[in-house]
Amino acid sequence: MATNQTRERLDVVDAIRALALFGVLVMNLRDMAGLDLLSAEALLALQGPVDRAIEFLVILFFDEKFLSIFSFLFGLSFFLLLERKAHRPGFIFLYARRLLALAGFGLLNIAFLYWGDILLIYAAYGTSMVLLVRLPQRFLLGLAGLFLIGGPLTLALAGVTAGTASQTPADLQALQQFGSPSFLAGVEEGWNRFFSTSGGSNYIEVWDHSNVFGMLVLGLWAGRARIPHQIGRHAKALGRATVCCLSIGFGIEVTRLLLPSTSILATLGLIGPPILAIGYLCAAALWLNRPRAARTVRLLAAPGRLALTNYLAYGLLGQILFYGWAFGWIGTIGSGLLLVVAIIAYVAFLLLSHIWLSSFKMGPLEWIWRCLTYLRVEPLRKSGTAPSDEGVAQMSSASASLPPGNIRAK
Repeated sequence: MATNQTRERLDVVDAIRALALFGVLVMNLRDMAGLDLLSAEALLALQGPVDRAIEFLVILFFDEKFLSIFSFLFGLSFFLLLERKAHRPGFIFLYARRLLALAGFGLLNIAFLYWGDILLIYAAYGTSMVLLVRLPQRFLLGLAGLFLIGGPLTLALAGVTAGTASQTPADLQALQQFGSPSFLAGVEEGWNRFFSTSGGSNYIEVWDHSNVFGMLVLGLWAGRARIPHQIGRHAKALGRATVCCLSIGFGIEVTRLLLPSTSILATLGLIGPPILAIGYLCAAALWLNRPRAARTVRLLAAPGRLALTNYLAYGLLGQILFYGWAFGWIGTIGSGLLLVVAIIAYVAFLLLSHIWLSSFKMGPLEWIWRCLTYLRVEPLRKSGTAPSDEGVAQMSSASASLPPGNIRAK
């Protein structure tokens, strides 16, 4: 009975991860479609009134919100792994191998798939989770708040803004390189955009790192507080958080998006995305934890369990659709059609995830990750037993309790 309840709780987490993957897919395809690389004139010619309305809504509802959720879930999954394994001999070496393998996936993603990779950043910040997991809960919550609110506040106090949205020489070069028939030209440009400032302003880079780390720590805090394990017990608090975060978050976001990008208030408004992300998380947890949502949870859990495979597959899809070595549609598709493509792709990947998991315990890249972590070849095909929880992409794993006094909330 306890095992079934644990699996059900993990399925809810996996389902939330699958919802986050949809938002990540929408924004990653938008990045790879090159809309932010176009000149104002070219963008105006490409985007009609409907496209511009959809663009505003996509930025309002999706931009940075679902990546924040993804980061929160990664922090939670770090806790789940630490909870199960930290007391075992040699754990630190296992954990280091897991992070190194994740960093390797990130580097491959940057080089050959999508330059806006997040996996390498997760691997880097994952090293701090071992140190943070034993600190008091109040400290973790304060640290998360410091990074989520302190990042935008520091930038605003320093007078830093996003500047104008005009096309830069680096943007023009990126359009040419990504649109080139040469695959290696795109590889070089993607690598340069990730590891240099040509891919975006320091303003965005500073905030991105602050936001990601804050959400990772918040996920770690939530895991130690047992919130994902006891959603029903925390229902009232989650309900209040949903109302507060969604109302405040949308208010801040709408205001920020209507302000000129050169405004200090727009910089301060970057506290909006993580607040909205927390609202989304609370709402999704309450919705999916209902008995009547069981079918929806089962439908979504599969892509959530294959999160690493799906995430990297999204980059491959973007390469095929937009880069010059394949279809070469970069800079030619407006926001409306992009959203349609993202929805169709998401449904396709959802179905493929179910088909794959009907025969295998975990995703192909999750399997490679696990083999590299444990330095042995793990079974992949199902053999009539329940699928291994440890194969889940983001280290979503059975939350078996450690002996009392280890890393529970204080």
